[in-house]
Amino acid sequence: ALEKRLTEPDGPEIVLVLRLLSHGWLEEHTMHVLRTRLIRKLKAADRYDRFRVCYPAILGLAPECCLDVHSKLMIVDDRMLRLGSANLCNRSMSMDTECDVVIESHARPAVAAAITQFRDRLLAEHLGVPAEQLGAEVARAGGMIPAIEKLAARGGRTLTPLVDLPEWPEAVVQVAAVADPSEPIALEVLLKDRETGGAPRHERPAWGKLALLAAGIAALFALWHFTPVADSVNGEAAVQWAQDVGAQWWVPLLLLLAYTPACFLMFPRPLITLSAVIALGPWRGFALALTGITLAAVFTYVVGRRMRRDTVRRLAGPRLDRMIEVLKKNGLLALTLLRLVPLAPFAIEGIVAGAVRMKLWHLALGTLLGMLPGTLVATVFGAELAAALSGAGSINWWLVGGALALLGGGSWWVKRWFGRMERRMSAHGQATGAPR
Repeated sequence: ALEKRLTEPDGPEIVLVLRLLSHGWLEEHTMHVLRTRLIRKLKAADRYDRFRVCYPAILGLAPECCLDVHSKLMIVDDRMLRLGSANLCNRSMSMDTECDVVIESHARPAVAAAITQFRDRLLAEHLGVPAEQLGAEVARAGGMIPAIEKLAARGGRTLTPLVDLPEWPEAVVQVAAVADPSEPIALEVLLKDRETGGAPRHERPAWGKLALLAAGIAALFALWHFTPVADSVNGEAAVQWAQDVGAQWWVPLLLLLAYTPACFLMFPRPLITLSAVIALGPWRGFALALTGITLAAVFTYVVGRRMRRDTVRRLAGPRLDRMIEVLKKNGLLALTLLRLVPLAPFAIEGIVAGAVRMKLWHLALGTLLGMLPGTLVATVFGAELAAALSGAGSINWWLVGGALALLGGGSWWVKRWFGRMERRMSAHGQATGAPR
């Protein structure tokens, strides 16, 4: 609205009185950045030289000091006086709850005179002159700006033009603008951002990528069956190479430590277990896999203990919100079942367990027991795969299928158990009035 009036040939004078300095570094890089942007916009719209920005100054103040102006005030001619808590910013206009008082003259001479006198008293205080002198000068000069400029030249306590506007990089302006949104963030938007699962998006199949994948598989098939590579690259040679590498002293240590970064990078842990089983044998690979997974769980637990609670909750999201109370009240059993059926990423489960201050031995034992079936399935499949590749036998699909069926049945039962616990705790909270 101010920009529009400044572009009009017969528009009003606009004088903005504010303080010179900010309240510290944070305000300087947020509110003062935005203030500078608004002032520049108004200066750019000021085609007829009717806009002034000034600050109250007193001779002899230290460079790091200034007169504070915290009034939220607007006086429009002799028509309107508005004061209260609202600031001239997007947040006050459309987000915050403010309380302002407006006095409007409605062409009543007594009210109009009171508004004018109020304006003159405030400006005269900053200029160090009586209010009557300011009023007379405004009448004589025919405007507020020339009157202020004449009286300000006297020195002492005065109003000084704000001409030094710092240049802020656009990146700083954009970051500061986050503190002054133009409208509230709707609750529905926040809830939508926190939703997981949801209906799958119906997208057209990526036929080009599928064709490239099929062509790659066909090329590898042809390479291994119709070229001399088939004599040197085969399953038996691959297994022998893996076992030779596994004989190195550092390989078990590398595989043991690989589970920790893998859980943060969402890298499939069964692939590491398969590699361990093929390189070290089923028993050593199985023991190394369980140990590495447990160490990774302890590491995520320590991370969760050191993280802020609000950060953990944002990281976990609604997928784990409904399980936190179950985790607190059922401890070892809940974590064991949670590891058996991962309702959230492995690292997130460990971080939340640390944040809710579970016992460390509950986490370690629960991880060991909960990951046992899945690790056993990967071990069985790895051993069968190694035997098939080396020519010692074929894959026993009944054994692999039985292990998978057992794991799937256990997963279904665990989900039902968590559902019952959640409903039971919800019903208890509603009956007792206790928060969930």
